[in-house]
Amino acid sequence: MEASSKPFILLSVLLLYAALFTPIADGRGEIMWLTISGNISPATAEYIVTSMESAREYSAVLITIDTFGGLGDSTFKIIDVMLNSSVPTIVYVYPPGGQALSAGTYILMASSLAAMAPYTTIGSAQPVVNGVPSNDTKLINFLVEKMRGMARLHGRNETQAARFVTHNDNLGPEVALRHGAIEVVASDVYELLDKADGMKVMTLYGETVLQTRGARLVKIEPGFRIQVLQFLSDPLVSGLFLTLGVLILIVGLSSPGFGGEILGAVLLILGLVGQGFNLNWAGLALIILGSVLILYEFYSGGVVAAMVGGIILLSLGLILLVRAPPGVIYVSQEWLNELQVAIGLVAAFGGGVTAFILFKILRATRRKSYELAPMAGIGRSVEDIEAGKLGYVVVAGEYRRAKALKTVKQNQEIRIVGVEDKILLVEPLE
Repeated sequence: MEASSKPFILLSVLLLYAALFTPIADGRGEIMWLTISGNISPATAEYIVTSMESAREYSAVLITIDTFGGLGDSTFKIIDVMLNSSVPTIVYVYPPGGQALSAGTYILMASSLAAMAPYTTIGSAQPVVNGVPSNDTKLINFLVEKMRGMARLHGRNETQAARFVTHNDNLGPEVALRHGAIEVVASDVYELLDKADGMKVMTLYGETVLQTRGARLVKIEPGFRIQVLQFLSDPLVSGLFLTLGVLILIVGLSSPGFGGEILGAVLLILGLVGQGFNLNWAGLALIILGSVLILYEFYSGGVVAAMVGGIILLSLGLILLVRAPPGVIYVSQEWLNELQVAIGLVAAFGGGVTAFILFKILRATRRKSYELAPMAGIGRSVEDIEAGKLGYVVVAGEYRRAKALKTVKQNQEIRIVGVEDKILLVEPLE
């Protein structure tokens, strides 16, 4: 090998090594991926709102949606956090064959970039009040103008946006694209990111150019707290809790002392949480009820159910309260999720230890004294005791006052035959 070729080979090896082991930095950043599926409830709003509080760390937020609709209050909480975010949001009706009807269409219109998968449907956005489609002019006019405003902000067809409310239009992806209701039709998430790359979108903070090709998707799953809220927000569960809560509360107040009033109050609170009641007040109420039950256990001594119920309520209240604090936060949602799990584990461990200690204390305090024990047992006399006289004997390792029915000698084995005014009646063991 010629000497002149050695530097060239060495340089080639170094370049190859750099290409293989140097991480590629294309400046695309990361994209937060959230999912909305099923009924849009207070739990859905809580999930989207708390997740998007840390969205500033990402270059965009992707929300895949598949829903028939849900509560208006929860929908507008989601819309508000999307519109007020400086990070562009991409709402994608997904998977193929899914839908974003009613409340889902409002969320789609609030997005910086609207997209649909094949065979999906949007529309049917007329409001429903108490299970009946509403024709209230005041409500309809507000929603029409809201849809027009969101469409105007993002450069979409205002007339079509309004028709979703006034005419209950339902559109597939191709028709929606042709009518200017959406910007992209894509078969999956990665095709969507390729097509969206370089597109200009509008937010309330100005125009932004999307850089999505090659960006890393970071999927944020609902934490334990959100899962609890999702369970409570199920219309069947919340309705059942409210109904049972009222009935049990009435029974508990009419027959106090059996804990029905506490159980009824708890079910009412949980049912109200599922209906969108303020979580801070609900969590505080559960913490107070749990603390009262625990204190009652300490003072009453013996109602183990009160201790167990108190620990459960206290843990549930803390889980509902622990979330991102108001204002700017500097911790991740994963840390908050871990904190909620830690609260549950610590509460369960502490409650178990406390319940075990109380059980031992109760067992010791409720143990019958020897005077109340069955009138049979063997012991030993400490001294000579004449018949009909009092003296001391040792029974089960304890010195006890005893009355001899027959004369017993010192260190003689004796048999207990009864108790009289807490004094043992004994006689020699034949």
